[in-house]
Amino acid sequence: MQTRTATLVWLILSQALYILSLLPWLVAAGLAVMAFDAPESTRMWQPWLFVGVVWSYPLWLLACGAAAWVLYARGRHRVAIVATSVPLLAALVLALLVFAGG
Repeated sequence: MQTRTATLVWLILSQALYILSLLPWLVAAGLAVMAFDAPESTRMWQPWLFVGVVWSYPLWLLACGAAAWVLYARGRHRVAIVATSVPLLAALVLALLVFAGG
């Protein structure tokens, strides 16, 4: 029972943080289109990939969150914790890249 409660608390806490992360994401999504500022950049694949990855962030949150809640309901608590933690790991890698570079 204690594992179930701890998993429930982590699911709620992590997904509340993800909802709050949508505010800075909104700014980043708007700024991501500046990847197309360079001449001929619309013909390159890198800006399209960058913008696609940035804009897909809410879809990853939704997919991981839905998977985590389904797994939690089926009693697979450890896998639910992993599923809801995937976006957090991506955010940590991004933060490390940002702070290490500057």
